[in-house]
Amino acid sequence: MLGCISGIIEKKKNGINLTSDILNIEIDFLSKSLELMRDAQQISNDAYLDSGSIQGGLTVISSLIKQNISDTEIESLLYTLHSRALILDEKYPRLDSILENYRK
Repeated sequence: MLGCISGIIEKKKNGINLTSDILNIEIDFLSKSLELMRDAQQISNDAYLDSGSIQGGLTVISSLIKQNISDTEIESLLYTLHSRALILDEKYPRLDSILENYRK
């Protein structure tokens, strides 16, 4: 989760205009990958449910982008999600590496 949010923030810092389409691709990846990880018993049900807060947060941000919310507000929300992802990373240290393996 941390890699996902960090990657989105990095894109924004590098001048890439975040669109709802870009976020929806990431949301779809998270949804499918987390479900596969849970079904394969690579993560616990608790890790799966806790990760839903990040996925849900990205969904909210995607909707707000469609409503033309300011970049400042979007950045603030992304950093809030980053803080949540740090907490998840501490609670489930293997989650991010397992998730990123599904990206390949």
